Amino acid sequence: MLIAVTGASGHIGNNICRLLLQVGHKVRALVHIHSNSLERLDVEKVRGDILDPASLKRFCAGADIVIHAAGKISISGDPDGSVYNINVNGTKNIVEACLAAGTERLIYISSIHALQQFPEAELDETRPLVGEEGFLHDFSKSEAEKEIAKGLAQGLGTIIINPTAIIGPHDFEPSLMGKGLIALYNRKVPAIVAGGFDFVDVRDVAKTVITAIEKGRSGDRYLLSGMWKTVKELAQLVQDITGKTAPKFTSPNWLARMGVPLAKAYSFFTNTPMLYTKETLDVLLRCNRNISCSKAKRELYFYPRPLVETLKDTFDWYKQTGMIK
Repeated sequence: MLIAVTGASGHIGNNICRLLLQVGHKVRALVHIHSNSLERLDVEKVRGDILDPASLKRFCAGADIVIHAAGKISISGDPDGSVYNINVNGTKNIVEACLAAGTERLIYISSIHALQQFPEAELDETRPLVGEEGFLHDFSKSEAEKEIAKGLAQGLGTIIINPTAIIGPHDFEPSLMGKGLIALYNRKVPAIVAGGFDFVDVRDVAKTVITAIEKGRSGDRYLLSGMWKTVKELAQLVQDITGKTAPKFTSPNWLARMGVPLAKAYSFFTNTPMLYTKETLDVLLRCNRNISCSKAKRELYFYPRPLVETLKDTFDWYKQTGMIK
């Protein structure tokens, strides 16, 4: 089976490509910019861009399945409109290319943020999409899902996967979460903040996406959650695994919000990632703790591994690649 993957050089897409090859599929990767993440992988590379319909025509031609993992994450709004353009118009282009090519199935990697987080009651696949009241990134993901629904209405087999915060190996860029873990390891996080999030292993997400090729039901969505931890608990786990001392000070919410401009300056002068913004503080304090993955467990055999195992493997991989010492 020939499976085409967008975002193949990214964290999720790269892990999907590796697992697809392991189980014997032929893989075609859409390549926008050069990345060493695809080196030594036996994949067919197609130069293109999800904003370039002509290149997507070449990319989708002859593919049995398309996995759309490309997208843009932002924790600081959408000042130039690129987040909306890539996430929504890019998805629209993929849908149209799949329909034109007669693709059997399109699997879209969305986000838990595409769904409303409140009320705090159990969040499952029936939860409504975020509207314009949401952060611009979250709204872009929900609008992208509407483009997927349009494809379904025109006869395209579609499945939507909504993972929580993804961490794990083969994070070449690295991802925003990866930058946060590396900053903790290098002791470049001066303080931690209140709140927390649900974390899931990228390898478990990749495995479930591949299972969805055969087992997933067209028109359905599946939530992939792992384990919810406070930022303090996560930092303590990193300390336990790596021996690197976790930040001692936990900033109260009001002080963290006042400190956002200082965090921006600190990021600039220390050349470290900007981890704390208004968006991230709100997400950490307001994200739903009760995200159900029971449907994915039941239908796609999704069983998330322990977070300790994920973190250990992730830091081992960062060391192997020289990202940390």
